[in-house]
Amino acid sequence: MIENQRFKDIKIESGKLTESEFKNLSHLFKKVFKKKFSPEFLKWYYLLNPNGPALTSNAYYNGKLIGHYALIPIRIKFYEKKFNAALSVFTAIDENFRGLYLFNELAKKTFELAKDKGKEFIIGVSNQKSTKLFVRYFKFKLISQLDVKFGIGKIKKLHSGNNFKVIWNDKSLTWRLKNPRFNYQTNLHNNEFFVYNNFYKLFKMEMGRFSQNQFSSTFKKFKKKYNLSFFNLWIGLGNYRWKNSFYFNFPEKLKPAPLNFIIKDISNQNHNLTITKESIDFQLIDFDIF
Repeated sequence: MIENQRFKDIKIESGKLTESEFKNLSHLFKKVFKKKFSPEFLKWYYLLNPNGPALTSNAYYNGKLIGHYALIPIRIKFYEKKFNAALSVFTAIDENFRGLYLFNELAKKTFELAKDKGKEFIIGVSNQKSTKLFVRYFKFKLISQLDVKFGIGKIKKLHSGNNFKVIWNDKSLTWRLKNPRFNYQTNLHNNEFFVYNNFYKLFKMEMGRFSQNQFSSTFKKFKKKYNLSFFNLWIGLGNYRWKNSFYFNFPEKLKPAPLNFIIKDISNQNHNLTITKESIDFQLIDFDIF
C-alpha cells in the first residue's frame, strides 16, 4: 500500500484511447474485475460509438496505470426534449491504491470533460455502495431501484408517454448490436424487434424492443437467431403490464446487488430532475454491455 502523502506522485490525465492504452486497461480490468475485457472490446466500446468516443480519465503511479473512469456518449429524451448525455460505465481502481479518493478525482475530471464536450446529463446504474458515493460526493439524484422480473411468456408494454428514454438510431443500434462479447438473438413479434441474450442458458434476457417501422433496415443486417429458454429475465424500468402476468419479482437474496438508476444535471440550465420510475423507459440494452 502507498502512503497517503504520496498521493502527489499519482498523475491523473485524460485518456488517449490508443491501442497501447486499451492493452493496459485490459490488464487493469482483469485485475480489478476478475473478468477479461479484451483490447478489441474496448476499442469497439470506447472508439467506434457513433455518438462519439468515450470520455475517460486515468491515474498513473510511476508510469503504471492504477485507476480509470469512463463515460460513454449517448442521446436521451428528457421531458420531450433531446439532449447529448453520457452513461457512467467503468470505475476501476487497483486494490493497492484504494482509500486515496482516486475515484473522486477521476470522476471530477471526467465530468468536467463531459461538460466541455457539450453533455448536459450523466446517467448511471450503480450498486448500493457506489450509489452512496455518487449521491454524496457528486450530487447525483437517486431515482429508483431497477425492477428485476422473471417468468414466462411475452411481456406487454403499455405505450404511454414517458419522461425519460435513451434514443437509438440505425447507426447507434447497429454499433450496439455488434458487441464483440455476445451474439444477440433477435425476434420479430407484433411489429416489434426483440433483442435477447441468453443467461446461463436457463434464462433468456430481454435486452430491448424496437419498432419494426423505425429499425427494419437495422435488423435486416442481422441473421435471425432465437433459442428457446423456459424462463425469461427482465431488468429495467418501464410501463409494463405485470398484473395478471406470469412474471414475479426476482428474490432479493438471489440478486448479486440491487441496481439503482441515478442521474446528474451537468448543464447550466438547472433542469428539473423530479421524475418517477413509472415515467422512465429504460431497457437493459441502454446500459448493460457485459
